[in-house]
Amino acid sequence: MPKQSFGQLRLDMKESIRLQKQKDIYEKRKKLLKENLKKRKNINSIK
Repeated sequence: MPKQSFGQLRLDMKESIRLQKQKDIYEKRKKLLKENLKKRKNINSIK
């Protein structure tokens, strides 16, 4: 295999890892936001 194809493969892998990290962070923030909204809703309903 030519060297160039390895370089492209490595770039694609780096890009997919970066996208996966972004997705993981997004999912964590989404979950935290959901929990915080639930807490806030509960506090407001008690008052």
